[in-house]
Amino acid sequence: MSEVGAALRVARTAAGISLQGMAARTNYSKPYLGQLETGARVVRAEHVAAYEKALHTPLDHLRARLTVESVTESDDLPGQLSSLLWPPAAQPGGNQAGFAATELAAAEQLAIWARNRQWGDGQAPRRAVTAWLSSNLPRLQQLSDAHRHGRALRAGAELADIAAAMSWDVEDITAAGRYSVAAARLAHAAGDTVLTAAILAESTWQLLDSGRPAEGLEVAQLAQYLSRRTATPLLRVVLAELEAYAHGILGEQAAFRRAIVIAAECRGEATATGVGDDAADRSLTAATIAMLLGPRRDWPGPGQQSRLLGASCRRLRATRPDLARIAFGEVRPPLPEKFLSPAMAAISAARLQLMLGEPEHAVEQIGPALSPAGRPTGRTAARLSDFLHESAEFAAVPAVGQVRATIRELVAHP
Repeated sequence: MSEVGAALRVARTAAGISLQGMAARTNYSKPYLGQLETGARVVRAEHVAAYEKALHTPLDHLRARLTVESVTESDDLPGQLSSLLWPPAAQPGGNQAGFAATELAAAEQLAIWARNRQWGDGQAPRRAVTAWLSSNLPRLQQLSDAHRHGRALRAGAELADIAAAMSWDVEDITAAGRYSVAAARLAHAAGDTVLTAAILAESTWQLLDSGRPAEGLEVAQLAQYLSRRTATPLLRVVLAELEAYAHGILGEQAAFRRAIVIAAECRGEATATGVGDDAADRSLTAATIAMLLGPRRDWPGPGQQSRLLGASCRRLRATRPDLARIAFGEVRPPLPEKFLSPAMAAISAARLQLMLGEPEHAVEQIGPALSPAGRPTGRTAARLSDFLHESAEFAAVPAVGQVRATIRELVAHP
């Protein structure tokens, strides 16, 4: 496939177009196109089509040599998401009959029911949503007419997004990525750029939390481009913050600070307008909670979270405390308790302080979670275990050592 990538490069340079210019014409990022042309990524039919459109030249000789490889959605998440910018096409022989009104009403009710229960410890919402998707995703993927089938596509997108968030919460990372891709594709097919970008925000966090910051940055920037004319203030805040996190992990201090400034500028407007009740806002709320509750157990290793993003955050706190207060949640209204219990809010705040390299503040924050009415179970127990895992680098601090001993006693099996 590197031979085809090299041929794409020849076609581009022959037309006198730089890699940056091709990025502007194709809506793929410059690094992504560079990887295609050098063979670091597999070239697929949609990539050749993008070059044909940008160059206004048929590349049939490349199509003849192009072997379309089957790439799973979890294996090449950013590449799969980038192709969303191309108009979706119905599968050959697909059934465009769509969904009956009663089916759509039932799907929308299922989404509302599952959203209200997805942060509980029960598995019923996840089972119900994934069962619906298993039965109906193939039907949804046959629909391409946003005008006729937009309602069905949006309902399917929201249910897939819910499945992604719930899968992430139980640390089924592969399923979370697969459902995120499906959700973004359906939202894009529906022509809903705001919902698509909101879903991509969750995909970005999955990539950042899985140790793939460069790819996470690519997806965040894709979401920003896609929603550049339609983004709500809340969406702009979330995407700017995610971009900042990616730059911070990558050690790109200037870019990190620029993104934080943009997020701060948007936050006042977002606070004034509040959170709505449409699918995009529900998705963004889920993404925000996933950032607070999601797993960080495998990367970058036990007790190493503050070594990466924390360095950028601490520098910002030292140089721009005003921005730091906004960036690190010190001036944000709390999430409703139905989404985040007091114990979970305490653990999340403490984990953030660990990320910032502030173990003493982490001990102060986690206090309310260490005095439960009974032994913690479910997500609370899991997130206390996360704190235990993430506080390893500060175990020598006496107060942290005491908290770690308490957590071991609380989450130990009877």
